[in-house]
Amino acid sequence: MSSLGYITQVLAADVANNGTVAVSYPSGQTKASLAGSSSGDLTLNDGAAGILNEGASNFSLAYGASTITVTNLSGYTWSAGTTLKLSFGENAPRGSYEANVNGAGGAALADGGVVSLTASAAVAPGTRTIELNHASVVIAATLKVVPNTTLIIKNNSASGTAAHTVTLSGGTFDGTTTVATLNAPNKALAVYFDSAGNGSILANVGTVTLA
Repeated sequence: MSSLGYITQVLAADVANNGTVAVSYPSGQTKASLAGSSSGDLTLNDGAAGILNEGASNFSLAYGASTITVTNLSGYTWSAGTTLKLSFGENAPRGSYEANVNGAGGAALADGGVVSLTASAAVAPGTRTIELNHASVVIAATLKVVPNTTLIIKNNSASGTAAHTVTLSGGTFDGTTTVATLNAPNKALAVYFDSAGNGSILANVGTVTLA
């Protein structure tokens, strides 16, 4: 499972069990792109614990507007001066897998699978549904395509004509286009990406513009 990002930080003070420390977001990541992810891991350069996997007996993460709160659940104190190294994992599988046309396993379904955006952001790979929700400010979302998956995009704004966009990397919507523009409420697009990341439009509601 590949990492969504990586940071290091020297602890300025002891972090007791159940204590917290705030860390910065990895470059290129935001609350919108990391919220709901799991399977991260944490190491401390004192060598006392080896690799701690994200979970109830090691550590937890809470994603804020500008920082991430790390809660120490390891049962011992992380000492001041120790370098914390934190890797953020992909969205967690739910135990269900899509099958491609040959019956081979596709990509794991993301936990929840839905991202609702009110501002521009990079969306985590594997997200199944992107909702764009702002009446006046344009939302520019980006997404790296995961092959053998489906994607639904919808303009969920209550009103307005803001031209929200979703831009793909690593694939296309229909074999050639990479940008979808949804400039009115309830416009929606459903796409299936094949093993090469090339999309086939399953539904285009309200005439979503592709370019």
